[in-house]
Amino acid sequence: MKKVLIVDDNEENLYLLETLFKSHGFDIMMAKNGREAIELAHNDPPDIIVSDILMPVMDGFTLLKHWKKDKKLKNIPFIIYTATYTDPEDEKFALSLGADIFIVKPQEVEVLVEAVNEFIKTKPKPPFAEPLDEEMELFRKYNEILFKKLEKKMSDLEIAYEKIKESEARYRSIFENSIEGIFQSTPEGRFLSLNPAIAYMHGYASPEEMMTAITDIGAQLYVNPEDRERLKKLLEEKEIVKEFEHQEYRKDGSIIWVSLNARAVRDEKNKILYYEGYVEDITDRKLAEERIQKILKGTVNALSVTIEVRDPYTAGHQRKVADLANLIAKEMGLPQETVENIRMAGAIHDIGKIAIPSEILSKPSKLTPLEMSLVFMHPQTGYDILKDTGLPYPIAEIIYEHHERLNGSGYPRGLKNEEILLEASIIAICDVVEAISSHRPYRPALGIDCALSEIEKNKGILYHPEVVDVCLKLFREKGFRFE
Repeated sequence: MKKVLIVDDNEENLYLLETLFKSHGFDIMMAKNGREAIELAHNDPPDIIVSDILMPVMDGFTLLKHWKKDKKLKNIPFIIYTATYTDPEDEKFALSLGADIFIVKPQEVEVLVEAVNEFIKTKPKPPFAEPLDEEMELFRKYNEILFKKLEKKMSDLEIAYEKIKESEARYRSIFENSIEGIFQSTPEGRFLSLNPAIAYMHGYASPEEMMTAITDIGAQLYVNPEDRERLKKLLEEKEIVKEFEHQEYRKDGSIIWVSLNARAVRDEKNKILYYEGYVEDITDRKLAEERIQKILKGTVNALSVTIEVRDPYTAGHQRKVADLANLIAKEMGLPQETVENIRMAGAIHDIGKIAIPSEILSKPSKLTPLEMSLVFMHPQTGYDILKDTGLPYPIAEIIYEHHERLNGSGYPRGLKNEEILLEASIIAICDVVEAISSHRPYRPALGIDCALSEIEKNKGILYHPEVVDVCLKLFREKGFRFE
């Protein structure tokens, strides 16, 4: 089996050529510079050598010169395979030193294999003998070529340096003039850098003043230090965190809302070095949202009162359902936004009864089939009233589904199991518990024990099992009572 010596300081190039030649049936020897190549070749001469030029310790030109002077190696074909020395003068110089062929990357690697096979098949070239009077001229040309390459490298470095300076200047301009706060901070809680915007946002005269004053971000800057720990955990898990909303202190002690976008920067061992990102002051938006929420709650309360005025026998029913549903949702660990939507839906879940005559709502005897059909329509009516009002999703849908049951026996659509929103299942159970335990026009109150027995008996049949368990826990273990 023929043997090829590959000389290149680039690991990827070595791997590529090794794989290539092995696939064509060659034994492989590898060296990372000219000196290693000569030592290997003396110990175990190859059938051919393929060498790069630009290498540390001993470059390809010097290796070639020594190779062709070595009595043991000079008859072994020498191929130059380079991506750096691409000028015609480079090729001419290599051939004058005794190279058998000069191939410029990224010439197809198959061309290299073909050249190697061709040289092995043919007889060796006559020994290369360098006339003594030409040695100085070759040395001069070698230095000239190296000097040209050095000049080009210096020129390329200068161009690259200028581009880096321009890039840094642009970044510095963005950093200093951005209206958003830009930062870098350590996991331990110290700032590494700040731009003016983040300093002014927090009431400091300069980034330097803020960096000096804040030595523990979690303890000094965050209104709720647990938010900082939650952010760190998210960055550990997700690498990038977007729109992380929390409250921070200004220099004067006042509080602002901010939205933070950040990422974790890691070292080669995947250890977090620092965080970097940007911060936006969203205080005005939060205040506007709070005002809207107050208006929304006021509207919901007004609607609730309107319904109860028409149905005085169930006064307080919706409020009680809302209170219990709110506690169940919190106990289940649902997001705050979901908890608030459930509370609001509970407060107006019977709004559809506004279309039912008050005589039917307060009738002390059994309802006729026609009257019952009107009652069965109140979830649909409530949905129709609310669906286009702009209330947060899914409040209208919760009201639409609050009389549905897991086995499909509910109304108005006969939904089953996962077809029913969890939020609607919570309202449904609270509605049943409050209704059974309280007085109604057609019967006296049956009491809380009867109500809890009903949902326990039909857990998983009519009512959502997890919601039932939480409801029972609130009454039996935590002492909840309707007020």
